[in-house]
Amino acid sequence: MAIQGFLGDILRAFLDIFKPMFIDPSLFWYLGPILIFWFVLEIYFSRYKSEELGWNTALGNGLSVFWVLIISMKFLFDNQRENFEWVKFFALLFLMIYATFLILNSFSHKLRDKVSFLLASPTATYYLSGVAILWTYGKLEITRYVLIALVIFYLFVMLVAFLLKKMIKGKEGFGDTGLGKESSFNEKGLGGFGGNSGGLNSGGLGGL
Repeated sequence: MAIQGFLGDILRAFLDIFKPMFIDPSLFWYLGPILIFWFVLEIYFSRYKSEELGWNTALGNGLSVFWVLIISMKFLFDNQRENFEWVKFFALLFLMIYATFLILNSFSHKLRDKVSFLLASPTATYYLSGVAILWTYGKLEITRYVLIALVIFYLFVMLVAFLLKKMIKGKEGFGDTGLGKESSFNEKGLGGFGGNSGGLNSGGLGGL
């Protein structure tokens, strides 16, 4: 009976998560672009399996989630703060700090690339953006069971992303040709044209 009661509470929590979108369809003006961009990125990296999330994409993801959090924060202060709640304010502030960290780390490359790209992955950033919109604009009430349901749904989304990578036939990406790698245009300049002396220096175009 306890298990059935728990499952019933989780099911109601899932209904609470999706209900705001049907009560107020205008939410899709915010959620629509997020879902579309998220889906396109997942399809892209599923199709071009050899390509990895780059620092520039991680920066873009950080900026995207920061923008969503800014408009969510603005909503709290609109109409003489009639929508203001301290819990939402501090939660959004915490997420803005997280987004700021993603942006600064993408500039500085402080953390290892694999850790940075995991934190700034489309799944993580766009999922947080969607939850922020639902919570702020959709009046989603965060309870213990809603939090559990959100975690379960996030794991489900990760599973779908994994299955997409397995199901979609891969295609050779730009990086596979050797032209897209950072080492092709690194500090040696156009060294491939002038031997190991680097660039168009005294070695000229001797490599040709």
